Amino acid sequence: MNDAALISLQHTLALTVEMIDAAAHDNWALVTELDERRQFHLQQLQAGTLDSECRETLQVLQAHNRTLLECAEQVRDKVEQQLSQHQYNHRALQTYVMSAR
Repeated sequence: MNDAALISLQHTLALTVEMIDAAAHDNWALVTELDERRQFHLQQLQAGTLDSECRETLQVLQAHNRTLLECAEQVRDKVEQQLSQHQYNHRALQTYVMSAR
């Protein structure tokens, strides 16, 4: 593997770790910003320049991506639950207001 590909891969991994930390702190705006930077480094990697030397780093990156996706899924589920509860509360309040008239 050439040095440029290794450097891009290392930057990609570092940004992914930062994304996981930002997601753990519910800073999804930063996750998005870091992902844009990470995409730049991923685009610098070309399949032909990678060899078996980077397999372990790619596996770690893949594991981190799964962690990040799990965090995003948990947040999405939480938001959906809150929205559902909000809608239920809104309907209950409307019913209460209508019955008070």
